[in-house]
Amino acid sequence: MESTLPGPVRAATNGEAPASRVRAMRVGVVSTYPPRACGIGTFSRDLRDALLGADDVAAVDLVAIVREDDGDQPAEVLTRIHQDQRGDYAAAARALERRADDVVVIQHEYGIFGGTEGEYILSLATELRQPMVLTLHTVLSAPSVRQAETLRALCDCAALVCVFTDTARRMILDARLVSPERVRVVPHGGPIELLPDCSATDGPARLAPRTDGRPSSTIGTGEPVLATFGLISPGKGIELAIAAMPEIVARHPQALYVIAGQTHPEVAKLHGEEYRISLERLARDLDLTDHVVFDDRFLDIDDLSSMLAATTIYLTPYRSREQIVSGALTFAIVAGCPTVSTPYFYAEDLLASGAGVLVPFDDPAALSAAVIGLLGEPERLARMRREARRVGAGLAWPQVGRQTVEVLREALALGPPSTARHPPPAVLPRARGSHLLTLVDDAGIVQHADGVVPVRSSGYCTDDVARLAVVALGLGRTTGAETYQRMLSRSLAFLRHAWSAEAGGMRNFMSYDRRWLDGPHSGDHLGRAAWALGEVVAAEPVAGLLEPCRVLLREMIPALAAQRSPRTMAFAALGLARADPEVLGEDATDVLRALAGRLADQQRANASPGWYWAEDLLAYDNARLPQALIAAGARLGDAEMVREGVRSLEWYTGELEIDGPWVQLVGHRGRRRGEPRSGHGDEQPLDAAALVEAQVEAFLVTGDDERARHAVRAFEWFLGRNRLQQSVYDFSTGGVHDGLGESELNPNEGAESTLAWLQALLVLDAAGLRATPPE
Repeated sequence: MESTLPGPVRAATNGEAPASRVRAMRVGVVSTYPPRACGIGTFSRDLRDALLGADDVAAVDLVAIVREDDGDQPAEVLTRIHQDQRGDYAAAARALERRADDVVVIQHEYGIFGGTEGEYILSLATELRQPMVLTLHTVLSAPSVRQAETLRALCDCAALVCVFTDTARRMILDARLVSPERVRVVPHGGPIELLPDCSATDGPARLAPRTDGRPSSTIGTGEPVLATFGLISPGKGIELAIAAMPEIVARHPQALYVIAGQTHPEVAKLHGEEYRISLERLARDLDLTDHVVFDDRFLDIDDLSSMLAATTIYLTPYRSREQIVSGALTFAIVAGCPTVSTPYFYAEDLLASGAGVLVPFDDPAALSAAVIGLLGEPERLARMRREARRVGAGLAWPQVGRQTVEVLREALALGPPSTARHPPPAVLPRARGSHLLTLVDDAGIVQHADGVVPVRSSGYCTDDVARLAVVALGLGRTTGAETYQRMLSRSLAFLRHAWSAEAGGMRNFMSYDRRWLDGPHSGDHLGRAAWALGEVVAAEPVAGLLEPCRVLLREMIPALAAQRSPRTMAFAALGLARADPEVLGEDATDVLRALAGRLADQQRANASPGWYWAEDLLAYDNARLPQALIAAGARLGDAEMVREGVRSLEWYTGELEIDGPWVQLVGHRGRRRGEPRSGHGDEQPLDAAALVEAQVEAFLVTGDDERARHAVRAFEWFLGRNRLQQSVYDFSTGGVHDGLGESELNPNEGAESTLAWLQALLVLDAAGLRATPPE
């Protein structure tokens, strides 16, 4: 069989394939990629090899989606995208354009991209100038609204959409994600090295001796071998197969179940080896230590080929019907393994012709009966093996690679869909946590600094710690550093300590020696704490963080409902708008509607010609008021509320003359109705950050590019687009000056200013917008 399916040409390290007489394509692939342990990364590596073995492909450039700890990338990787840094996505699109790739393939699975339901990939897709082919590794029968919106927008950017089976095609068409004429079915490929030798008998081969120093005697030489391999996670249902083993062993005392593969990195990150340990414990409890073998390596092709060649029956006892593709099952069928599986979508399709047997979900008895039945009927098992080999021959990568090339050629002929483009962003400074770490200790963040030296006598305040929680959440997400995870937990501990359920209020000021200086009360700090908690709940962290935040925010809801101060209402509304109502409860949505409605009513009642604002004074953190209306309106589906927020934001932005040579903020002493523009006092970073975030909010909700442009200009206030034309951000320390005076910068770099900068920077980058110092 191998003689009729020649293997792919192995590429040189620069990703170039042999020259062809016909002009060959240069292909870009956006995906996870080794050394990141990920099934889609393995798929993309094999796809690259297969494409380079085709006559029509000259080179393949990889854009690798990485975590901070993914290690060095191989030479074929053109550029990396840090998964949770949205600005990297647009930058990668420009890198592909500079490399002159003819067509780009995006491998899609919600979890490998940053943002809500992987929405950050849209920042790359909308910037591409080449035609794009979208390959869907996940198709859900009942996607959430956000999942459907994200995937539909991504499909709109694609020239063609590829799925692995006819079932997946039917599902995306039923969901109206893409028009039928733009969908192509290309099967999942498997390595040619797994194909059984044509001269082999119908029986399984023997497992090769182990080379890792572990005893090979655990495998044996004549017993039935059952196997499951891949990245281990609870969804694999391996405990069900282990639970089926006692019945199998009773009938076949030499039976062996091999479980190969390391714990999925994302599972290990959140839960460590908890699942694997539970499987090992179950095997011991069932007295199966001689019949269940764990191999915790990420198998290379030689190890995998050896294991599958020795496999009598392959098992995929997966627990979710929604799985639309399985690389592991594909590999097993290419290797000619008869399979017993639960009836998830991909297994139904791949095993339909007789290469395997389906058993109900979560039913160890049915699984054991199916295995025992096959082992007791050698001729039936042999027929199943022959059918697996027949099906698998059509799934070898050389053949699948040729089908993929045909789709790429077709996409190239179609050209890219007509989509609006945002102006290419420029360079944004990376977030530096150095000065932040100087100000933070095990209690919170010291309020003030003398230059950059923390003034401990200034103590702490809930306002700043709430801001710190939001920043720590963002930095933890974008860097993966444990430092920021600890910072977030300590910030949340401070907020919990500040809250008094009995008084229905929150303390604000704490001395450096950890004594509260005030009693529980309402105010901006209460609203900011609610905002921080809402951001954490929306991020859906591990249960140990999520549940305490959810409980605390729910405790605060009656106190939030009673607020009347515009800023307190705005801060609280931002937090409630971020959190999922299904997590927080419908009463939280009712409070959000009441707070935002109250704020909108105040604005309409107070408005007059030349003054469209909820108060008679422009004071501090001003843009949070329209931002809250926009965010709440979007969450509640209230288009009029969104319009009310955008209208007040436009008025406020005009008062700052944002389209002039520089941005001039309202001074810290405020500006009353009827007074000249700019007001009195120093301009503060707090107001610049609020303006940036309000403009980003409006951009994300309305899609108006003018809002994006204004967000960038507002951010540039930090970098010198101000009346002193000096950078308020201190590039040497990572801190931010506390204000812009009449003729000079405030020399001190305290908590509020530094947190304002970082919060604006993270929000701007998350929106895929970047800024550069003005000329």
